[in-house]
Amino acid sequence: MSVDEVFFDRVAHDLRGELSTMLAGVHYLLRFGRDLAPPTREMLERVSGAGERLTRMLAEFDDAVWLLDTQKPLVLAPIRFGELIDEVMSRIEPTVKTRGVRLVLESNDADAASTLVGDVDLLATALTSVVDLATLRAPAGTVHVTVEVRDGAPIIRVRDEGDAVPKDVLARLFEPFVEREIVARETHGRRKLRLGIGLPIARAILEAHGGSLVVEPGESGLTLRGVVSLRKASEIPPEPEKARAG
Repeated sequence: MSVDEVFFDRVAHDLRGELSTMLAGVHYLLRFGRDLAPPTREMLERVSGAGERLTRMLAEFDDAVWLLDTQKPLVLAPIRFGELIDEVMSRIEPTVKTRGVRLVLESNDADAASTLVGDVDLLATALTSVVDLATLRAPAGTVHVTVEVRDGAPIIRVRDEGDAVPKDVLARLFEPFVEREIVARETHGRRKLRLGIGLPIARAILEAHGGSLVVEPGESGLTLRGVVSLRKASEIPPEPEKARAG
């Protein structure tokens, strides 16, 4: 593990530990503080919301190692495409409910049954990041997720109903922090919190699997097409032989 990887892992681990302690205290007060005055409860709920957003930002920071030259090794295993999508939908469900977004998934049994090879956790992280961005761009709107297998390659398309993206921004979309420029603002003027490095991380993870992440702009909204993997289950590299003791 490189010095950069150790740095990211250590900082993210320490910050998550402190944040978890803080959130546990706030949640305890909200649950058992029956005599809390309305302004106090409102403030605690705001702190809780900020903590949850910070938790998501830390998860993004933790995956920032994929923006470095040295990347995490992949733990390859076979998985059905449908099971991977189910994992992504499970991860994004709480966020979808909070943001009031309607998520429409289009798939068929044949494509869902297709088997691919990949690091399941990393693939789910990459695809969840893409869907999460779409829900930020379409507050109270609809996000369309289409799943298909074309020429043996599992593909997921994520289309939002947000505003059209200017061409100059599209050209820079996979640069760190640029995606913050295409996220809707909250009513009080602040952008919904996200570091803005999710797309370049997602693209790096998909490319490590032999896939890609590309933009399909339209007159309105934005479509991100992720080719999940070009490898089949039969192509999993063999496990290295363990050295015999003695």
